[in-house]
Amino acid sequence: MCALCSVLGSSNHWTDMTGRSEFSWKGNKVTRRLERNRRVTLLKPLFDHYGLELKDWGGSSYLLVNEAGQSKEVYQLSSIWAVAEELLGSPCDPLDSQLIEHLSGGN
Repeated sequence: MCALCSVLGSSNHWTDMTGRSEFSWKGNKVTRRLERNRRVTLLKPLFDHYGLELKDWGGSSYLLVNEAGQSKEVYQLSSIWAVAEELLGSPCDPLDSQLIEHLSGGN
């Protein structure tokens, strides 16, 4: 998908709760920006472990940046793990004991 389509909102994933009446946050409609900010906040410790930084780009996509400053735009959360591995040049193991310890507050 090109960046323009993403900016225009064509990148909705079935897991997005933005604008769906069955979801609300503290009684208010969930906006794309709120949902993405919450996701970035939840994922930050995971990517910190790998030396990656995750940012929201304008409420329409994510930006993943490695320590060397290389970045990749990610349009849907479902593809973020593959992009992280591409930027790292190695696989990410979600069951890695050091990652689990980091996420548990051990580091």
